[in-house]
Amino acid sequence: MDEKRETLLRVEDLSVCFEGKNYVQAVEHIDLEVRAGDRLCIIGETGSGKSILLLAILRLLGPTAIVTGRAFYRDRALFELTEKQMDAIRGDRVSYVPQGSGNGMNPLLKVGLQVAEPLIAHRGMKRRPAMDRAVELLRRFHLGREEALARQYPFTFSGGMRQRALIAMGISAGAELLFADEPTKGLDETRVKLTAEAFNELEGQTLVCVTHDLSFARSVSSRVAVMYAANQIEAAETEELFRHPLHPYTKDMLAAMPENGLRFRPGYAPAHSEEKTEGCKYRLRCESCREKCKETPPMFDVGGHQVRCWCYE
Repeated sequence: MDEKRETLLRVEDLSVCFEGKNYVQAVEHIDLEVRAGDRLCIIGETGSGKSILLLAILRLLGPTAIVTGRAFYRDRALFELTEKQMDAIRGDRVSYVPQGSGNGMNPLLKVGLQVAEPLIAHRGMKRRPAMDRAVELLRRFHLGREEALARQYPFTFSGGMRQRALIAMGISAGAELLFADEPTKGLDETRVKLTAEAFNELEGQTLVCVTHDLSFARSVSSRVAVMYAANQIEAAETEELFRHPLHPYTKDMLAAMPENGLRFRPGYAPAHSEEKTEGCKYRLRCESCREKCKETPPMFDVGGHQVRCWCYE
């Protein structure tokens, strides 16, 4: 990694739990560093904690969430900022595209105005040029009839169209760090490909993307982190991880991809963050499990490839 590139995001020992009738440890001791120009995809199954991680960094979790650890944007401690200071960062310097087939759009405002709104609010543009720019952004996501669609309300869009409009909104103001949470959720194969192409056209855009779509992650990222049961278990350059996975879970997950023959290992099953397994979280499902695995492994560095597994001690 180029040491000269500025660090935009640094996460240190970040954990999230939810208290209540059912205590859940959703994220556990996560460390991340994202430099300018990085394109990091965080992959893992539903329930692994990857979306909660993004929301915690952006301080968008509800009052039942207990967040510990630290997160920095350009050396500004995010958890120590006032809400007003945080609002000045969100949407301006750091943008967030939520998941959910575009349901985060305001149903009472036309789509073009919503895409243009960050330009008006954060860049001081007049409404007409901001709307023109919004149409240009929608074209990047291949919606078709973009000028007409910009004058329509979100309910006239399909879920996939709303999701792509949200991505256009996220990049409209030129935020230097873009968070995207499951940007391909609900999209068919053709729209996933178009969305990947649109992301790849954002040259120089620093990206942190959460996804369970492994093929999409491979096509848009330069680096991949793998989460399993609230823990980060592996991280490497994208092609290195897909060609030479180290953690047994990552190997099993990649083997189950359609292009790899859907090779589900007998006995394999997904796990979620609420599962309380002592030691290695994957040990009850792992063919390489041994007595040492009853202890929690640290993250080992294997030639720049990080992996949380005692096999690489």
